[in-house]
Amino acid sequence: GAAAFYALAKLIPVLEIWPRDMEFSPARSMNESLTYLIVNFRKEIETIKTLAFFFVMLPTKIGLQGSISPFTWGFELQTWHSLAYAGCMTLIGAVCAYRFNAYVAIFVLLFAIFFYFGLTKMPWPSLLLIYSFAAWRIGGYKLGLGTFLGLGFIVVTGIWPEAMLSVYLCSIAVIISFILGAGLGIWASNNDTVSAILRPINDTLQTMPLFVILIPFVMVFKIGEFTALLAIIAYAIVPAIRYTEHGLRNLPEGIIEAAQMMGCTKRQMLWSVKIPLALPVMMLGLNQTIMYGIAMLVIAALVGTNGLEQLVYIGLSDGNFGVGLIAGMALAIIAMIADRTTQAWSRNRQSDLDISVT
Repeated sequence: GAAAFYALAKLIPVLEIWPRDMEFSPARSMNESLTYLIVNFRKEIETIKTLAFFFVMLPTKIGLQGSISPFTWGFELQTWHSLAYAGCMTLIGAVCAYRFNAYVAIFVLLFAIFFYFGLTKMPWPSLLLIYSFAAWRIGGYKLGLGTFLGLGFIVVTGIWPEAMLSVYLCSIAVIISFILGAGLGIWASNNDTVSAILRPINDTLQTMPLFVILIPFVMVFKIGEFTALLAIIAYAIVPAIRYTEHGLRNLPEGIIEAAQMMGCTKRQMLWSVKIPLALPVMMLGLNQTIMYGIAMLVIAALVGTNGLEQLVYIGLSDGNFGVGLIAGMALAIIAMIADRTTQAWSRNRQSDLDISVT
């Protein structure tokens, strides 16, 4: 058959080389559409970028105490603002302790502390102890000790500030990716049409070269941390969608039938039955979301980030083997700590529910 087509191509030129006047490339139309978007919605684009930077990214990076000013928020941070913030977060923590458990309350309070002081402004001993203690409580003394030694390596090599910049940017991206991805996964698990639409989109995002994902965001939002954030979200959202849908679609039928017989509403079925049962699988999705985020973070160094990924890029461009290797090892340590911690949490949850994730 191949030989016949080869002979036929020699007789009919169109079968060997497609004529240029019959070619169709959508590249020009895509460029014109993107240019139209940029030109006609420049004000809205800048508003989105400004709001995200000043009200989400900057407080996470340097804290509310450093980011609130008349220029950014329209007022000066006063003592009563700080006291009101502390009171509100304490109240939320108390509610979480009452409705859920003490660990949720501790998480809320730690988040409040990080958001007030800023992840990059927290003293390294405090963060080292917090991360190590959390790892110990979740995965045992081995994970706690490994976390302490791994982060200690980052401290003594002098790249802790850059590491926290990477953690800050990747953390925001992972949280947003997981929230949006879990929401889409829940929707897809209840709607076959949505699932069918999301599947090719996920396949495309997961297989597309990472550099390509940067292109539209750079064209619309220019270079900067916000562009890097969006690129990481676009790539890291895929496992959150897939694992959430998989977890919700593969629950024990006996438990679901029992809940239906007890008269659970759709909302009760979702939040009180399905999500708690699917949580171990969803946590594996969070694990993969973190891994995807770190992978994309290194590529995002091309658009102006300043963390460990930038040191890797400097090591590559300048031929500085030592700087690049140490920064790469630090990223690997952060990834391994996140991987082991989320896996340990998932195993604990599976043990509590007496189920096995496949």
